Amino acid sequence: MGVHDYRCSVCGPPTTYACGEKTGEECEEEGMGDDEAILDLFFFAADEAPEDADAFEAARGRARRTRTQPFGYDWGEWEFVPSLNYRQLLMDDDDATGVWRIEPFDEDESDGNPVSLEIPEDERVWVVNYCSKCHPLFAEGKPPQDEPCLEYLRAVAENLELDFDGVKGSADKPGFIATVRERVARRRPVSR
Repeated sequence: MGVHDYRCSVCGPPTTYACGEKTGEECEEEGMGDDEAILDLFFFAADEAPEDADAFEAARGRARRTRTQPFGYDWGEWEFVPSLNYRQLLMDDDDATGVWRIEPFDEDESDGNPVSLEIPEDERVWVVNYCSKCHPLFAEGKPPQDEPCLEYLRAVAENLELDFDGVKGSADKPGFIATVRERVARRRPVSR
């Protein structure tokens, strides 16, 4: 079916790379996937909730409350742990950006699992996914433990539709990282 398990809102399908930059070799994709994610949860009044991912950035400041929480990811179930009925989104291909709305579980219509998160009936919850690599670097703004691989940054640029042509090496990486952090800040919880 060509379904990727979960999409990070920054890099797309989480991928690891064997970096050859220090030795002058080509960087290569090593593997795909991440067994954990860090999710920003935005709780909106039902009548004020955004209708689609495009409207989310403008609406995030209207969230009643927000929460950032780590979740596990079960590759066999295609589902976050605890369950958020994410499989339904994957099967419907509704998570193209890593920003999505938690859909209530309907036993007759859903292909997912019941939602384990307690959501009041008068609220809707929007989620922004981050893989464990992107969240510290781009959402929290922490200095990278290891210098990010150009191929990883190229995947970030492609997912966010950013220009990557000017990024040639280590000296260009900080500017690109700052640009991505600015983009990510538009999806982060608003400080009150």
